[in-house]
Amino acid sequence: MHRRRATQSENRGSFLDTPTSTSQYQLRRKEYLPEDGIMPMERRSRVKSLESPSPRRRRLAEDGQVNLCVKYTIFSVNVVFWIIGGTVLAIGIWGMVEKRNLSSGVARLTNVDNTVLAVVMDPMLIFVVVGLLIFLLSFCACLGSLRENTCLLSFFSYSLVFIFVVEIAGGVLVYIYKDSIEQALGKGFRTAIVRYIEDSDLQFIVDEIQMGLKCCGSQTYTDWNDNRYFNCSSPSARACGVPHSCCLPASASYTQEQVLNTQCGFNAISMKLDEARDRIYVRGCQRSIVEWINNNMYLIGGVFVGAVILQIMALCFARKMINDIELIKAYW
Repeated sequence: MHRRRATQSENRGSFLDTPTSTSQYQLRRKEYLPEDGIMPMERRSRVKSLESPSPRRRRLAEDGQVNLCVKYTIFSVNVVFWIIGGTVLAIGIWGMVEKRNLSSGVARLTNVDNTVLAVVMDPMLIFVVVGLLIFLLSFCACLGSLRENTCLLSFFSYSLVFIFVVEIAGGVLVYIYKDSIEQALGKGFRTAIVRYIEDSDLQFIVDEIQMGLKCCGSQTYTDWNDNRYFNCSSPSARACGVPHSCCLPASASYTQEQVLNTQCGFNAISMKLDEARDRIYVRGCQRSIVEWINNNMYLIGGVFVGAVILQIMALCFARKMINDIELIKAYW
């Protein structure tokens, strides 16, 4: 009798260690159940404290098994996101190292007053932050589902809830403060104009926006006078000019050698509006971006809703597996 009580006491102490496989669940359940196979009253109350399981869930819990479909769905989907997150993170780190501004990027992040502007105006930093977030969350989901670890799965699910709340709050704030955001957008584009030559990533983004939306500058094409290389007082050959991405297709046409005419915007700032209109886009990009967003609101909303649905499904799967594990523990 004393030996049996000592064995049960040792088994109760081992409950604090989370098993790492289905076989360990089965071994612990077999060791702890009495010889008559009847569950003690204290464990029976633990089972009743959980949500009433279905007969199939009860059988799986008694056998020490979680739902394998849920388990391997979480694992396989998050393996894909883990690879994607690692790739995005690697691209971001490579880009920042290539530009030799990894240390300055980290320093800008630690500056609270400049954090938002640093993230918005440094594309590679956005890659690093987003890639690291996806990599960590998907890794926790993969390892938590494979090892049936409730701690990792809970961290994954609570992180999804936090991201979901941030997304909803962000959408509401964007709708309420859309005028202020439009002004901040113009300010950000002016900052990109100032850093156009020094940052190759910003240069690519600005060129794509200006060519895609057929615009030039933030408010107007004369905003390029804020750039020290395009400023009319600059000794550079670009003085009083605009980038080739501001030029009309006829002005920036390719030569016979298929070389882009990058000088099509020279001296455009010093021209009068009617004269400049024949060579470059004179409309500002701030208004063009706002109009593009308004015209593609359904597309943006669809992408947002799709992302939310995906997060809700991942959250439900994670909670389902956590409940299965807790139900198995209740049968120990």
